[in-house]
Amino acid sequence: VSWRDYLADFHRERPGITEDVLSESRSRHGFTPYDWITAPIPLGARTLDLACGSGPSLRVRASDRWVGLDRSASELARARRAGSANVLEGDATSLPFPDESFDAVVCSMALMLIEPLGRALDEARRVLAPEGLFVVTLPGRRPLRARDVARYAMLVGRLGVRSLNYPNLRPLSNAPVLAGEHGFDVIEDLRTRFDYWLKTRDESTRFVRSLYLPGVAPARLERAEALAASWVGSSIAIPLR
Repeated sequence: VSWRDYLADFHRERPGITEDVLSESRSRHGFTPYDWITAPIPLGARTLDLACGSGPSLRVRASDRWVGLDRSASELARARRAGSANVLEGDATSLPFPDESFDAVVCSMALMLIEPLGRALDEARRVLAPEGLFVVTLPGRRPLRARDVARYAMLVGRLGVRSLNYPNLRPLSNAPVLAGEHGFDVIEDLRTRFDYWLKTRDESTRFVRSLYLPGVAPARLERAEALAASWVGSSIAIPLR
């Protein structure tokens, strides 16, 4: 199964699961990943939320001139039910907007998955006005504490994978070079640790099911869920870049 087909099935079956986890995650300063990604965008900026999913970033800036785009009809249906009306179905590699339509583009936890990556970056650059902002969040590998590292090692062991991996992590690891190849300059490259509190077994199960795990057998998922259930009463770290 290709990543594209896997993702289509994942988001049809579990719309909003990413929002459910990240909206309940907090940095040590008390903000969510959606507060973090939207903070650099000036008030009133024409903004595209690329791969907007169920629309959490749109609702953080509900009074602003934001448009959301995603290729999952199920995610967009949940976004509309939650009050995000200005969303449309479309593909990040072929944006249905004229050149220089937006002052900013945000992309929360999706750029590591969109293929082909280069075409998506070129499209984001095309629809941005001169001096526009492109703000992205991605899975990180730090900052983590010793307990976090141990827990993730146990988790991937239960899942039978070498690591939590995504199609575009390698090119995205060298952000300045990649950005320059597609007409961007890197202004900041920041990393923050968020904590998702596992207050109940349902929340621990939700965390495991929110992970992208193509090819992992159901029995291994069950073992990973049982491991996460043993952590109820504590938090799991989510490092973001």
